[in-house]
Amino acid sequence: EEAQRYMKVFEESLYKEQEKVETLEKELEDLKTAHHELEEKYADAERKLQNEDYEERKEDLEMQNDELTSQTTDIEAKNDEANRKIKMLEEDLYKAESNSDTKEAKEKEL
Repeated sequence: EEAQRYMKVFEESLYKEQEKVETLEKELEDLKTAHHELEEKYADAERKLQNEDYEERKEDLEMQNDELTSQTTDIEAKNDEANRKIKMLEEDLYKAESNSDTKEAKEKEL
């Protein structure tokens, strides 16, 4: 009778411990799921930050490109103006040389 009582107490304790184990296993599974979800959110956040960094860098490079394009346009305009002035000076020099040759020829005739 006492052995049966010990057996019953043991079975009840065993049953309670099994319930605790099942509860803990369920909590552990829930924690694993939550942990996995957090890891995914962290990875997403990391990707988003990298994308934001990329976007900022891209915007910076686009601004630099615009600035360099503007500088290039200015330099090309100055170059075109310098070439135009050189051409005018060459034409003036040619005219002056022609006039000089003509004057020399007239002076020789006289």
